[in-house]
Amino acid sequence: MRMNRCLSPLPLSALLVVALAFLVGVSPVAAQSPPAGTSPADAPATPAPPQGKPPYIAVDPGHGDKDTGAVGVLAPGTVTGLPERADSQGRAVLYEKDVNFDIAQRLDRFLRRWGARTIMTRTGDRAGGDRPFTTTTDDLKARTDLANEVGVDLFVSIHNNSLGSPQGTGTETFHYYYASEASKRLALSIQTELVATLGLPDRGVKEAGFYVLRHTVMPAVLVEGAFLTNPGDLAKLASPVERERIARAVGRGVQTYWNNGPSEEPVAVLPPTIGPWVSKPKRVPDGYVLVKTGKANPVGKGGWLAVRADIAAAQPPPPPATIGPWRLKPKRVPDGYRLVKTGKANPIGRGGWLAVLER
Repeated sequence: MRMNRCLSPLPLSALLVVALAFLVGVSPVAAQSPPAGTSPADAPATPAPPQGKPPYIAVDPGHGDKDTGAVGVLAPGTVTGLPERADSQGRAVLYEKDVNFDIAQRLDRFLRRWGARTIMTRTGDRAGGDRPFTTTTDDLKARTDLANEVGVDLFVSIHNNSLGSPQGTGTETFHYYYASEASKRLALSIQTELVATLGLPDRGVKEAGFYVLRHTVMPAVLVEGAFLTNPGDLAKLASPVERERIARAVGRGVQTYWNNGPSEEPVAVLPPTIGPWVSKPKRVPDGYVLVKTGKANPVGKGGWLAVRADIAAAQPPPPPATIGPWRLKPKRVPDGYRLVKTGKANPIGRGGWLAVLER
């Protein structure tokens, strides 16, 4: 289309915006326009700089390349601003890897505007370290190796959830099963912001044995923002405005954590755990304590683990294997225990009742 070369006079309000922008050294376009995928009301002022030394943060967009992650089926005509995908039935779908990457890019921009240094574990539709996908282990190892080698202060992994039915909904944030107090505080700070922002059910801060949490030496968390398999959650993830809100919520969680004193703990140089082993090893490296795990432990699964000494010291003591005995059958026993009637030859129960820990 041919453009009219005659320019109409600018209104006074526009001239004032342009003049103010030049006075403070900001582009007139940047002064008027919020980031892509936001509404003007959603665009905040530039966040206050971090207190103390600015953090160095690894932003980890989960999945990538051949690993699509979870898949959500979109309503016809949904505009996502993401790569167009279709399933074998020709339906428009949303890949978790695309959602994660978009949120991670927005988070990366937010953190850099705040003053943090950042590094992304992938910068396109590739596996960790921007390599082609080969195996899940290689993918995850490349991510944690990168974060450990460059010496970041924090590791934030961006994911979204799925379930075999559409009933699953809500937000949850994970730290490692043997996490430092710093990781636990970071997870709680991010979860609090996400729940307040999204308004989805609070599934809580949880512990897990995920590879990227287990093999990073700095405070690390994994965020599950919403479910691609729930229609309501999926509608949020399909919206560029909502993805921007998710990114900013995670960013505010990081800000709150960092500005409330992250440096109270020494920087770790060792992974939190080594193992597990089925048989008890003769020795473990310096700085570790040998721990016998229960079968319900998602990392040890009833075997042996070397746990970093500072983390082991902060762990609550394991529950006793038995409680009792009692001559008369008690009405109830604590959660996690089952009631057992012992034989007279039993050296502990001696024919009475015992509460035995369920492993």
